[in-house]
Amino acid sequence: MKLLLNLIFIAILAAGCSKKEDNGLTDTHNSKRLRDAVVGYMSEPVFRNKDFVQQVTGTEADLKLYDMDEQMLYFAINKSDFDSNSTLNKLSIDKNSVEFGFEQNGDVYLGSYTLKGTDRLLFRMPKNDFKPDSSRSITVKFSSGITYTQSIPELADFADDSTIYGGNTGIETNTNKYMANHGAYISVKGEPSLTRLLKQIINDNDNNELKAQKLLDFVTGVIKFSQTEAYGGYEIMKRPNEVLMSGVSDCSGLTILYASLLEQAGINYRLVYFPGHIAAAVEGNFHNNNNLQIKYENIIYSIAEVTINGFRIGETVLMNKDVINEITYIQKPGRDSKIINYKTGKTVNNE
Repeated sequence: MKLLLNLIFIAILAAGCSKKEDNGLTDTHNSKRLRDAVVGYMSEPVFRNKDFVQQVTGTEADLKLYDMDEQMLYFAINKSDFDSNSTLNKLSIDKNSVEFGFEQNGDVYLGSYTLKGTDRLLFRMPKNDFKPDSSRSITVKFSSGITYTQSIPELADFADDSTIYGGNTGIETNTNKYMANHGAYISVKGEPSLTRLLKQIINDNDNNELKAQKLLDFVTGVIKFSQTEAYGGYEIMKRPNEVLMSGVSDCSGLTILYASLLEQAGINYRLVYFPGHIAAAVEGNFHNNNNLQIKYENIIYSIAEVTINGFRIGETVLMNKDVINEITYIQKPGRDSKIINYKTGKTVNNE
């Protein structure tokens, strides 16, 4: 049995970040919210792209350590890339709070941290002195030529769950097994960064079947399947932006991203849970040459397998010919949506 792990969620809670309210935030509170989000992502590489720190800060600095006990950020930068005014002005509210390491025996020392070699500067600042720049954005370029861009405020909206459905992230089944609630991580319709991405993948005049296939082609074509995430001891749950930034995921993240794009396109679908696996089932007039159609609440859905590059909805045949009979739960994502036992029709936790 896997344990559920969402490190960014833990980091945001530890930083004291709460859900954004629509009635507005003061500049101080908004800066804290942006800071918590950026620091959370900077300190957890598994959830973001490799040049994330450089993009969000506008400098060549790397975050080497976030000491949560000290609430200190440790940065390193090549001496040739450092400018005492511009670099620190971009990173810190008060550059007088920045403390630099000292060189000794060919290394650089600062507090309990050691940086090997002396070609780089090592410095630290209090986390609360880090200056988030709301005008900056994060860009991920894919080999397909498609680009995903999100602003810092959009990043923060994901981090505090404002633009995903949210709710309980896990549930207990009647077999006393803990199961991740994937629907909680699906992005709500109208999320700006995914809406921009959607327009690069599909055309308005495409029918829903073609849109669903194009979106599946994008997800399976640009996001690598991670054996580590799939077969590790933890269930690593990623929001859709985190899947796009990291570029890798298992069936959980791939399905979350695909379902989030279906949400933006307005295509009806369901999440279908199998033992140790999850996929999306899409409504539409697809062929059924692979026998992967199900009928649920009088609607025909076709399974879209996100872990197979080139999977054709209604066409690609799986090695497991009996997979339909292995569906355990089904879910329509939404605010506090229920997960339904596929065979009994009962809500999980009420079985």
